Amino acid sequence: MFDNFSIDIGADILRSIIDSLAVGIYVLNRELQIQWVNIRAFRWLHKTDFSQLKGRHCYKEILGREQPCDGCPVLRVFETGRTERLETTIQYEGETRHYLLTATPLRRGRTKDFSFVIEMAQDISTRKKAEEELRRLNDFNRVIIDNAPIAIFTIDKEGRFTSVNPALAAISGLGPKVKEKLLGFNWLKNQYTIDCGLAKWIKKGLQGERFELCDFPFITYRGDKKIFIDFKGVPLKAKSGEVEGLLCIIEETTDRVRTKRQLIHEAKMSAIGRLATGIAHELNNPLATIAAHSELAVEFLQLFDNTSSNGGRLEEIREYLEVIQQQAFRCKKIIKNLLDLTRRDGFEIKEIDLKELLDDLLGLVNFEKLKIRLVREIDEYLPSVKADFSALRQALLNVISNAIDAVEGKSGATIWIRAKAVNNSHVHVEIEDNGIGIPEDVIEKIFEPFFTTKGPRKGIGLGLTLSYELLNKMGGNIEVESTPGKGSSFRIIIPV
Repeated sequence: MFDNFSIDIGADILRSIIDSLAVGIYVLNRELQIQWVNIRAFRWLHKTDFSQLKGRHCYKEILGREQPCDGCPVLRVFETGRTERLETTIQYEGETRHYLLTATPLRRGRTKDFSFVIEMAQDISTRKKAEEELRRLNDFNRVIIDNAPIAIFTIDKEGRFTSVNPALAAISGLGPKVKEKLLGFNWLKNQYTIDCGLAKWIKKGLQGERFELCDFPFITYRGDKKIFIDFKGVPLKAKSGEVEGLLCIIEETTDRVRTKRQLIHEAKMSAIGRLATGIAHELNNPLATIAAHSELAVEFLQLFDNTSSNGGRLEEIREYLEVIQQQAFRCKKIIKNLLDLTRRDGFEIKEIDLKELLDDLLGLVNFEKLKIRLVREIDEYLPSVKADFSALRQALLNVISNAIDAVEGKSGATIWIRAKAVNNSHVHVEIEDNGIGIPEDVIEKIFEPFFTTKGPRKGIGLGLTLSYELLNKMGGNIEVESTPGKGSSFRIIIPV
């Protein structure tokens, strides 16, 4: 059957090898007429005799088409003189099949001339199906990652971002430009990443150590925002076991941390409330007795003539009694503040002219005498706020007093008072100073009862605690930002 072909292909063993290949092999002339096929191709075409194929056009017999394929590799070989390829599809027994056609010039010896082309048809349907399934799986995974509410991204072994998902935009604060800004950026060399301690964990991950951090205090890409995150680092390894990068999964937990801290704070306040209520009544009576009797003793001493020989002694005793009286009243005031933390009745929520209240409070303080520059940035038309007048006045006064203490003795001491409406729902009152600031290791504790960074004669640490509690009762809040050595800013949030 094959002896009719005029080209001698060599020994029988070579023909056996060609026939055993899992590809269809065709020899074609310039008119795309079939000159020879191997056994595999002959069986594919379901022919019983080679005479049914010889001289027939390949595109009709093989592909069932009336015209040559677009980009036919055989025709291109006759034009270029080099091997050409083409992927094509055909319908075979009701099924779409994919083939890779590879055409190569058939030359005799080293001559450049040729009249025939060998075309190999390889069935790549299984491979194409696998590629399509892989593409679908990749697309599906990409949709999941892009729509995930948590940040998912990868970095290479040098620490550079290689992929990011949209959720990272919110955490980083970069918005739609997150890819543009981060891809290729070396995270390990970012100073804020180093300062917050995350860089050392990333290095461990790139050394093959998987890690998981909970409620980690993280400073964002630009260093302008501190948040809390859950961070998982999973080393990406090649088949050889070598680490090629790090898969990073981040979920912001700032709200959770704040809620947890608030719950802890409320639990502390509840415990202190129970303690304060228990001891207040026990202490109030003896303190009242001490204060009353010290006052009577002072009045009694005034009956004596200070010009007598014992006059100096009596004056000294009177001074001692006055100290006892002052400290007794101070103790009564402390107990009153403790009780105020736990009382939930007596609040009268009403509309308050906040601008007028601020004007009154600032008028009580002689900033010029204290050598403090006051900068007022209060909107002229502030909306009314919903609060208890006495409680709001006390909360504002506590924070202003703290600002005054913070700048005491400082050259160029300045306090800024700002007030503006936000989203027609709240008013923000910001009290900023350029004082000593609050150390980073204690800033989370400043609202706790009896915690203070002041000297012993400046307070006992209940001012901010009381302000926090009063504002929360009125549906407001208080936030703080501080830089040690540069000052602090307290933001009081009050509902309109």
